[in-house]
Amino acid sequence: MSKKKDKKKENLLAETVEMQKKQAMNLVVQSDVNQQLLKEVIGIKEEMDITARKTNHKFNELENLIEEVNKKVHIDDGEATEIKSVVFSKAGVFADMYFSKQKSHPSDNLFASKKGQFIRLMYSRLKKAFNVTKYTNIKHVEAEKAIQFLRDLSYDDFTPFEIRETPKQKELIALENGLK
Repeated sequence: MSKKKDKKKENLLAETVEMQKKQAMNLVVQSDVNQQLLKEVIGIKEEMDITARKTNHKFNELENLIEEVNKKVHIDDGEATEIKSVVFSKAGVFADMYFSKQKSHPSDNLFASKKGQFIRLMYSRLKKAFNVTKYTNIKHVEAEKAIQFLRDLSYDDFTPFEIRETPKQKELIALENGLK
């Protein structure tokens, strides 16, 4: 009986070794499959990295192009109209302030002349602040900044020399006084 037991043990041991051999071979096959999958994933990642670099490069080129276009695009008609509106409105207020400080009541012609003077001064300040020869050459991206610049402009920002009576205004005053 002990031979039978030994034989059984041997068979059991042989079966166990055979099963472990199969498991080991399956692990080797699985390892090969995993290795192949890893190579494919690495390849895909490399392709994705290349694509990401190309995309980032194109995106940077696009951003630079947009920046260049923004530097060249001037204000549109709506923005120009808003600038004009602010200038004309504030020029009237500044002319009123000028004559209030002078304690005088100007004729319509004299008021219009003084308002025109303030309009010219405001446009001059605006063009200087934005380094342009015409206010319509202000960059579109700076339109709101230009409008705010004008809104922030106050009567006290002008020097007495800038708001003095012009020769034309003096002539107009003399002419109107001569008619009285």
